[in-house]
Parts: sequence; structure tokens; C-alpha cells
Amino acid sequence: MKAALTPVVLAALLLVAGCGGGGGGSAASSTRPSVEGLQTDQAKGAWIFHPAGTPKRLIIFFHGQGDETEATPANHRDWIDHLVKKGAVVVYPRYEQVYSKAVLDPAVAGIRKASDRLELKGLPVLALGYSRGAALAVEYAAVAKREQVPVPDVVESVNPVPYGETARIVNLKPLQPRTILALIVSEKDPLASDGTALLLQRLRDSGFPGGQIELNIARSHGSFTADHLAPLSSSAAARAAYWAPTDALIKQLKG
Repeated sequence: MKAALTPVVLAALLLVAGCGGGGGGSAASSTRPSVEGLQTDQAKGAWIFHPAGTPKRLIIFFHGQGDETEATPANHRDWIDHLVKKGAVVVYPRYEQVYSKAVLDPAVAGIRKASDRLELKGLPVLALGYSRGAALAVEYAAVAKREQVPVPDVVESVNPVPYGETARIVNLKPLQPRTILALIVSEKDPLASDGTALLLQRLRDSGFPGGQIELNIARSHGSFTADHLAPLSSSAAARAAYWAPTDALIKQLKG
């Protein structure tokens, strides 16, 4: 696992990366990638990663449960930058500062803040989540239409646990049956194996069509161990195990 960064160091790194403090009007298309922060010191905040030029798609990236670093983009920045280079505008909602049971509403609030600043009409939407965020991405997709925030066409859950929101059980029945739901499970991650089985049971109980579900297994080889923390790496093996299936999934998005 990556070493934890102090809040001061983390804030400096994000500032150097171009992270703003929020405020102002909708950002215009730029010739170079940029980062915008909206109340990122709070749950209900969000980061927006803008691509160079006009966005081709929206990706909402749900972080995992962890410390103050995991609640920021720091652990996932390389993957986010890769997605941005491929033309995505990436929204990274901060749904907690420290552990919280109630995280779906703060995530929705952060996504709403970000989407209100973006021109998203006609853009396909991918909800991508890791660990707790993997389940939260599914739960978000189930409430997005009701909450009038961007509705995912595709959801990808990486090393999921069974529940994102734990203050209540989120009803998955409103999940659109045409949604593509892909899972990536690390073979050396018993937490994700159990989490996947329970999340699939939730989907089955909700009546979600099994034909819309895709499963990928991230396998260990050589010095690479496909465990729970492997998606935080940007090694060649990790890119092949996690980024490549995501890139393939993106090709299914119609914009």
C-alpha cells in the first residue's frame, strides 16, 4: 500500500497538479488537461479532471474506504490521468473525510456540484468504483435518475465489497436493465471474492438481468500479485489487469 501523505504534503501535491479551490463558472474546453477542485476539504466535495479539448465521455470515479489519502485522488491519480488522456472528463467525488456509514448522499452531492459545472449533454457515462466505491458505484447507478444526476450507461466495480452505503440498504431495483455492469476481481483477494458473490446476490434479488453482467479475473503472474491493493499500482502488470479491461469497456460506450 502506498505510504500515507500528511494533509499539508497532500494539499501541496494537488496544488502543483493544478487543483483549484472551487468557485467560478463552467470551465471551457482547454488545449491541455486541467484539474478543478470543488470543496475538496469536505465530504460532498469533488475533483474534476478535464481533458484537453472537448470531452468524449464522463467517468465518475468512486474511491475506496480508507484514510484521508484514499478519499482524495492521490492513490488513483495515474489511472485517472490515463482515462483523461483518452478523452474522458473524470469526476472524483469525495464521499467521506474519515469513515462514515452514510456515503451515498454525499457522493451524489459532490457529483451534482461537478455536473452542474460541465456540459454533459450527449456524453456517455461510466461509473467506476474501487473496493467500497465499487459497490457504491452500483448503488449510485440505482438512484441517479431519481436524483437527477448523470445516469451511468456502464458500471465497473473493481474488487467490490457487497455494500457501499451502510447506513441503510439501497434498493437496486431502479437500476436500468440496459446498464452494462462489469466486475474485475483480483484472484488473491478473498475480500473481493466474497464481496462479488454478495453483490451479485443483491443484483439477482433486484431482478437485474444476468446477461448484462461481465466478469473479469485479474490474475497474478511473475512478481505481480493480484490482491486487493493491486489496482492502486500503475505497473505494467497492473495496467494490463485493470486498465486494459476498462479501456475495452469504454469502447462499448456510445457517444
